[in-house]
Amino acid sequence: MTLELVTFNKVKDFLQLEREESSYPELAIIAPSVVSAIENFIGRFLEQKERTEEFLIGSIATRFIDLKGIPIVSVSSASVTELGDSDTLTENEDFIISNGGIELLYTSFKRCKVSVTYTGGYAADNVPEDIQRAALLQTVYEYQSKDYVGASSVTTEGGSIQRPPIGLLKEVRRLLDNYKHPAQIV
Repeated sequence: MTLELVTFNKVKDFLQLEREESSYPELAIIAPSVVSAIENFIGRFLEQKERTEEFLIGSIATRFIDLKGIPIVSVSSASVTELGDSDTLTENEDFIISNGGIELLYTSFKRCKVSVTYTGGYAADNVPEDIQRAALLQTVYEYQSKDYVGASSVTTEGGSIQRPPIGLLKEVRRLLDNYKHPAQIV
């Protein structure tokens, strides 16, 4: 199941739609694609669930493991495999949960595989209002533009307009800037 950032009722109220949800099948496609676009832009997963991420660490040592599902609620297991030997890492002894992943306390690793199983992301009732607003604006924009996807200009009775390429709206990007993964902020 995908995190629902925008309910049909919010779109219905915003656009003053009159019919029931089944009359707008496009929204069932647009809303989840907006969630994916937002996740791509901010470089993190929004839905709170358990995930396992694996990382191959090369010749440059690292003490920080970036995890995509933030905020991190808990880490159920973490391990490092080096030359076939695997060690289990213990929270508060070997690592701590930080803003964008886990930070190794005493050792930096290189030429190994790190595996982390954790629960992270936002619970459905805890998604920040800015992210919900961004999703609503983008969903409404894409719904209203659905007949012109890919068109660079649109001609109507009153004239023609130039259309920007498909992408996140400037206001949507502004709303989301504060929620980018810390590793993405330069």
